[in-house]
Amino acid sequence: MAELPIVLGSSSKWRQRVFREHGYTFTTMTADIDEKAVNAGAGDRSKADPRALTLAVAGAKAAAILPKLTTPCLLITSDQVVAYQGTIREKPETAEECRRFLKCYETTPAVTCAAIVVTNTLTGQVYQDVSFASQLFHPIPDDVITRTIERGDIMSCCGGFMIDDVELKQYLSVREGTEDSIMGLPMDLVQRLLDEARRG
Repeated sequence: MAELPIVLGSSSKWRQRVFREHGYTFTTMTADIDEKAVNAGAGDRSKADPRALTLAVAGAKAAAILPKLTTPCLLITSDQVVAYQGTIREKPETAEECRRFLKCYETTPAVTCAAIVVTNTLTGQVYQDVSFASQLFHPIPDDVITRTIERGDIMSCCGGFMIDDVELKQYLSVREGTEDSIMGLPMDLVQRLLDEARRG
């Protein structure tokens, strides 16, 4: 039996790049959902359980994409949030909020939770799990933060931080977990779930 093609349900250029660097051939589709409407039963989304929230959003993305698929495939959807001292942090809404977020990570690490959901559309089986990682920063000069924000990419990163910015990466301190988990596509987890989906 021919191997099912892979569809990556993400518009994130970082996720697509990581996936491509690991040698996968895939197509992309995006889910047009209001992610912030998903609160995983928490009422206040900022107080939601990171695991439950990211799995709920990744599952909602899969549900939105499935009706658009015309041939059997392995559909990969994902979501990521950053937790800081028990509060969910999403993409910063202002430059000032981004600056405040970054300064916090000099003393307390940002903890990322990335959820992966793989759906085998031939069998209907769903395989899912999450990956946690954390990143601490050395003190970041204000002018470096200003230039990082001006470059713009950081404003589309949950938690208002990134590890591959040309200047910011010089201030990375202690990390737990993998780089690709922090970037939102933990490939060891993706590969395990894809293997399970192919066997299933």
